[in-house]
Amino acid sequence: MTVPQQAASQDLPSFAVENAYRHWAKVYDAVCAPVFRPAHKAAAAAANRIGGEVLEVGVGTGLVLPLYDRQLWVTGLDISEGMLAKARQRLGERPMPHVAALETGDIHELRHPDESYDAIVMPFVLTLLAEPERALDNCRRMLRPGGEIIIVSHFQSATPGIAKIERWLAPRIAGLGLRPDFPLARIAEWAASHEDLAPPAVDSAGPLAVYKRVRIRKLPRSETAVI
Repeated sequence: MTVPQQAASQDLPSFAVENAYRHWAKVYDAVCAPVFRPAHKAAAAAANRIGGEVLEVGVGTGLVLPLYDRQLWVTGLDISEGMLAKARQRLGERPMPHVAALETGDIHELRHPDESYDAIVMPFVLTLLAEPERALDNCRRMLRPGGEIIIVSHFQSATPGIAKIERWLAPRIAGLGLRPDFPLARIAEWAASHEDLAPPAVDSAGPLAVYKRVRIRKLPRSETAVI
């Protein structure tokens, strides 16, 4: 039994997330690095298989950056200057020549050229966005045919009892920049609305299947012409 999408909480406003992660920046690595590492490795592994130019949306303090192959060319984006300051400090302490740039910005508004990237990685960020589908639209625009949008996150449980707890928690922890009840079905529905996208491939991104990895492939033009 699946939980209806409409049961989920409201999307989080950008200013609330930016404010929350300004505070998180001080303790984020200590609290989140051990917990998120398996999912971070799964996200980087998917990007490494694709190669080329990568945009990481929600690069945060840069925890995923050392996990990318050195042959990649990675641009990191984050709305929180406090988190990016930690990422820049990380680069100063451990040079990573594959990191092309770290930018402060909002994925909803980012105007990098069309078809700029072979992979767009979104680690633990999509569920916190003010307009997730609009952000995904922008990612699709910037993604090259044959490339992938790679998402890792926690999504609302398919188990009704757990989902009920997640829905109860959501408004109570929104101020912390956390959202436990985002429905995975929203991503599938978004992808299905675009003929140039393959159905999302979903697998586990860590122990106990707490986190999921979602890969959405943008079809090459030769394949979309057949559809």
